[in-house]
Amino acid sequence: MAELRKFYNQYYYAKNMSLVVIGAYTLDELQEHVVDYFSHVPGKPREKSPLTMQHISGTDTSSVWNETHHSPIADVFGMPFDFSSSCIYRTVPVKERHTLSIAWQVMPLQSHWKSKPCDYISHLLGHEAAGSLLSALKTKSWVTGCYAGVGSGGHEDASTHALFSISFSLSEEGVSHWAEIISLLYSYIGMLRHYCVEGFPGWIYEELRAIHEVSHKFEDEKSPEEFVEHLAEAAAPWYNLPPDRLLDGNSLLFEFDANAVKNLLENYLTPGNSRVDLMSSVFGRAHDYEENHGDDASKLPKTDGMHLKNELFDSGGPPMTEPMFGTKFWCHEIPSAVVQEWSNAAVAHLPPDSSMLSLPPVNPFIPVDFELKALPADDAHHPLVNCSLKLCISVGKKKAWFPATVTKFNGLKNQVLLSYEDEDEKWHLVDSILQEHDSFEPDYESTFDNKSIKFRIVAMPEVGEGAVLKYGDDSDFHVESGTHFPPIPPPIPESRLPQLVSNTQLLKLWHLQDRKFKRPIAELRLKLVCAGINRSPLEGACADLFVTLCSDATTEVSYLASVCEIGSSISATGFGFGLRFNGFDHKLLDLAKVLLNVILSFRSDELPPEVKPGRFDACLEVLKRKYSNAGMKASKLCSEIRLRCIRPTIWSSSAKADALVGITPSKFMEVISALLKKVSVEGLYHGNVGPAEAEVAISLITEALLSAPGSTGLPKKKHPSQFVIKMPRNQTHPIISVPTKDLTDSNTAVEVYFQVGPDDVRKRTLIDLIAHVLDEPFYDQLRTKEQFGYDVSCGSRWTYGVMGMCFCVVTSCKSANESTERIERFLEEFRKELEDMKDETFMEHVNGLAKNKLQMFNSLEEECGNLWSEITEGRYQWDSERQEVVLLKSITKQELIAAYDDWLLPQCNGTKNYRQSLVVKVIGSGDGPSSEDRPVFDAEHFGSEIDRHITGFHKSAGQTTWGKIF
Repeated sequence: MAELRKFYNQYYYAKNMSLVVIGAYTLDELQEHVVDYFSHVPGKPREKSPLTMQHISGTDTSSVWNETHHSPIADVFGMPFDFSSSCIYRTVPVKERHTLSIAWQVMPLQSHWKSKPCDYISHLLGHEAAGSLLSALKTKSWVTGCYAGVGSGGHEDASTHALFSISFSLSEEGVSHWAEIISLLYSYIGMLRHYCVEGFPGWIYEELRAIHEVSHKFEDEKSPEEFVEHLAEAAAPWYNLPPDRLLDGNSLLFEFDANAVKNLLENYLTPGNSRVDLMSSVFGRAHDYEENHGDDASKLPKTDGMHLKNELFDSGGPPMTEPMFGTKFWCHEIPSAVVQEWSNAAVAHLPPDSSMLSLPPVNPFIPVDFELKALPADDAHHPLVNCSLKLCISVGKKKAWFPATVTKFNGLKNQVLLSYEDEDEKWHLVDSILQEHDSFEPDYESTFDNKSIKFRIVAMPEVGEGAVLKYGDDSDFHVESGTHFPPIPPPIPESRLPQLVSNTQLLKLWHLQDRKFKRPIAELRLKLVCAGINRSPLEGACADLFVTLCSDATTEVSYLASVCEIGSSISATGFGFGLRFNGFDHKLLDLAKVLLNVILSFRSDELPPEVKPGRFDACLEVLKRKYSNAGMKASKLCSEIRLRCIRPTIWSSSAKADALVGITPSKFMEVISALLKKVSVEGLYHGNVGPAEAEVAISLITEALLSAPGSTGLPKKKHPSQFVIKMPRNQTHPIISVPTKDLTDSNTAVEVYFQVGPDDVRKRTLIDLIAHVLDEPFYDQLRTKEQFGYDVSCGSRWTYGVMGMCFCVVTSCKSANESTERIERFLEEFRKELEDMKDETFMEHVNGLAKNKLQMFNSLEEECGNLWSEITEGRYQWDSERQEVVLLKSITKQELIAAYDDWLLPQCNGTKNYRQSLVVKVIGSGDGPSSEDRPVFDAEHFGSEIDRHITGFHKSAGQTTWGKIF
């Protein structure tokens, strides 16, 4: 305690801190609160310390900020880590994986905030385009991915030092070539040292500067909590940021410091100042070293890859144990000849052409057009649109104030459309000519209809918010406090919903121009619908391999785009494949065109030329490793089993892995070309894109689809069905119980799932209300009070049109049976609490859920995701949240109790209830109660054992499904 008090006295003082306060008060009120709550913090340390932060004020008397701060810790102790021993640390992982990491300890970076030299170097070392280190290593089939730079953690970016690291994801072959990989890394560093002397091309810095600038300028708005946290960290003394750069000092590049880059490359990024870590399942996995084996590697079962031959590693002996996490590792001194080879490679030079190393190419995806696309004149932007107004209107001989919301503006007629509280709509002439850039605040007053109607602004929409309806009186406060039901905004005009701009068998494209966020970004989401995608595990596995190959083949292009904040992804889905392109709209379709052409080039008999030699086997290895690592966490395995029980067309990772045994490129192309032979596409183009841009997208997608002869699209009746098992009503739960896949995982996971039935708005709203009522008490009782598990939750589930509710417990101190019984007992006990619930409390839940459903989207990505889910599920209810809120207003407590009794209640009047339910238990291997009744599965047939249990459940349900819902 004495040492704690001493530490407090030495470092707890105002000059050593930063404080940021945000709140709904005036500046004077905020200042009063700050003085009240923080004036007791001492201005200087109570006790002196040789490590106290030094605050240095310059002698310049001008208004320019010239205060700096310096930490003396490095002066007293030097660098914190000893990297001079030239060792490699060999580590045993939990999962199937291979990674190589090289870390260098460099000087603290805070004083270099203007130039950010580590960002410049990491941009070059971590590049993935042609000529990059990654590209060269992928050609050798040694590496599948890399990352370079300084992390954001306190141990990586501190006032005393920084850790610059580069990590490679290796193939199994690459593990044997770790030293050669590092040698090529130092060759690249040698090339960078050469350019330190000759001079780097100026466009590299200019590209980086431009990218940093547009990324910062158009980044998504942070929540108040995130903003305060970000600003408080930026204002910390050791960052040395002047006040006028707190908002952008850590984001922008202000200058290029060639000397700082040279200093880092020549004096810090050297073999003698590095730490090398090699983690690989080639050395075994964590469960291989459990107590039945001890640390004697000779007793380990010989797994794939343990044939690795390396004299350095053969002399390692038994592994050491890291004391905190029990990780097994070896430490080997790297031979001096190897270190010397690396040093020679790092000498400033231009590498030979055979090395395939060069500086990055000029990036063609840097956006330069940030103009917002014009809206239709009859439904244009106007600063009043979506505002909540009060209008003074004559009623007989008197005048009264009525609330209304502005929903549209017709620029041709200078009229606004108002939606009144009773949902009546009326057009009004705007008397004043307001430009969109005109700014005003609540309480602004003006007139409509030749000054016959006076209006006052009550509330204005926030960025991302739609129509606002408020009253400008105490009722607004009651809504915020949850005592009043929130006002329901008017329906979204039809023109503001996604519009079907292409509707053919080949392409169905929805378009929506953004009006809320007003940023030069867009989202293009596509689903490629393929017949037979769910036919067998082979089709599922080939679909996954196709995704891996496409991602790998397009890395060099997609990386260039990602540097410019234009992202892309491809995934295998239940209907075929999902594609997403997002970011700045200017170059978005350029990227989409390149990737679509590569993806659709697989409609032939042979691998397309974009798949380089050796990449098929490398991607196949990556996918097999992914399958091997699937379901390693108890909670994830539990959710996966529950989902597979209710969706019979999902194939397990083990079944797909078995299907890939002996797969050849020709067999793969036979399967994948058959899947892609007839494809239909449905998409959503959303954001800063008008009708003209939508037409360009239609042409681009159609042209790509028609590039193969006979491309006519897939008839609707041949689209893969997404059936969901119809659970029979039982008095007892069907139970599936399996052990954890990871033998070292002591956690036990339990999910109790209740199926409700096909989607309809009333049931959907009732389920959400039940979840809202149960969420806090369920967590409070089982997690907080009874300490049942570290992860306790409940919530609604929506699976391709079938609704349900799930209760989850992850625990290391209770058995699976105890967890299941406790969930059942909670549901039974809570029935009385529902019955006794006061009407005021019930309405607080109703009001709270309504507020949640009416909350605005925080980003274009979030809104697009919501719309896209309606498309992928086939429901197309664009305003479903508003529909639910309208219905929610009429739901009674008795209706809620009746639904609870029917769907969840274990027994009624002493008789067990018939419910559609399922219990999944994944039982851990701990020493305590959590491992009770743990089943014993043959490790080699773990996946097939789970498949057998799931198939048994399907048979017990009679293989009955809910049929086609949408």
